[in-house]
Amino acid sequence: MKPGQSSIYREVELLLEFSVRITERLPKSLPWRTIGERLISNIMDVLDFVCLAFQAEEGRKRLEVIDCIIVRMTSVKMAYRQMLNLKQISSGQYADFLVKINSIGTQVGAWRNKQRKIAADGRPNRNSL
Repeated sequence: MKPGQSSIYREVELLLEFSVRITERLPKSLPWRTIGERLISNIMDVLDFVCLAFQAEEGRKRLEVIDCIIVRMTSVKMAYRQMLNLKQISSGQYADFLVKINSIGTQVGAWRNKQRKIAADGRPNRNSL
C-alpha cells in the first residue's frame, strides 16, 4: 500500500486542512503567528513521517519513525490546548480537533504496538501497517 492510500495519511491530511482554517483566524501577533506556523509544520512533518514509516523496514526502524510521529502529534495537541485555554478557538472546534487526533492516535498506537511485537520477535514483514 502506498502511504497516500492509507487511512492514517488521509486523516492527517484532514487534520492539516482543519488546522489551516483554524490558524488563518489566529491573531497576527508574533506569538500566535509562531504557534500557527509550528502547528502546521508539525502536521506536515507527520505526513512525511508516515511516508517514511511505510518505507522503513518493519520492526525497530519503523518503530523509531512512529515515535517521531508521536512526538510531533504531542506538540500539535499542546498547541490546540493553548489555543483553547487562551480562547482563540471554541470548545466546539477543540472537540472537532479531539475527534481527529484521537482517531489518528488510535491508529498510530496500534501501528506502534505491532512494530514493538515485530521488533521483539525479530520477524519483518515489509508492507504491513
